[in-house]
Amino acid sequence: MEIKSGIESNPMMGHQIELEKLYNKNQLLRRVKREFTDQKEVDLYAFMKARGIDPDFGYDLLVQLVLHKRTTLPTMVGILRHHVKEGASLQPIADMILKCCEHDLCDWNPVTNQLVVRADITKEVQEELDRYQFPLPMVVEPRKLRDNLDSAYISMNDGSVILRDNHHDDDVCLDHLNRVNKIQFTLDNDTANMIRNRWRNLDKPKTGESKQDFERRKRAFEKYDRTAKIVMSQITKLGNCFWLTHKYDKRGRVYCQGYHINYQGAPWNKSVVHLFDKEIVS
Repeated sequence: MEIKSGIESNPMMGHQIELEKLYNKNQLLRRVKREFTDQKEVDLYAFMKARGIDPDFGYDLLVQLVLHKRTTLPTMVGILRHHVKEGASLQPIADMILKCCEHDLCDWNPVTNQLVVRADITKEVQEELDRYQFPLPMVVEPRKLRDNLDSAYISMNDGSVILRDNHHDDDVCLDHLNRVNKIQFTLDNDTANMIRNRWRNLDKPKTGESKQDFERRKRAFEKYDRTAKIVMSQITKLGNCFWLTHKYDKRGRVYCQGYHINYQGAPWNKSVVHLFDKEIVS
């Protein structure tokens, strides 16, 4: 009822709710897994059960290979070790991965000794994940934070106001977070379009870095740059007035939570985010 009345009084509230729905829908692991559980062509659950593969294990393996594309057997065993009890032998994990290879859930490259993704997600799904797996700037004023587990978002909870796994219920200065959350920003699209975005150390491999890792870093930048400009275009179309939420780290330092749009990022990121309310200083 409160959200409905908010939408009626502020048309931008509807856009904000939709952005939050897209973020919730595109939480990385859940979304990729859903691509396998919801597809209609093959009943993967029945396929795995019939071949003695634990479906939970099989889905986890498929998801991790979509994320990594190719990786070594020891690395994947480490990622999937939660499927056995703590302290137990990891050999059953390796055996099950090899069984999945035998039944074509993934491929094995004997030249590089790597597991290789066989069932990937579509380009369209990947592009949606790139845009919405991180919370976008808010297009309405954030909600007031009232405790350490409160959220500034309208219809979703993004966890503790303290980053990573450092949550506690002791006093932190919520007044300061509420104050910086109320600052309105706008994008300088002239700068965004005319100045080239750059990351450091992309001109050549770092000392000791393999060509494969260097190319991976370059692709990561290219994807980020492309996606950031799409997100900026979306925010501009919604009026080019937005708010960023903030959290503390365990030392009490404040970080804004934008990924594609962030005034604490690289020089290009900082240069394209301006205050919405400007004053002429004489």
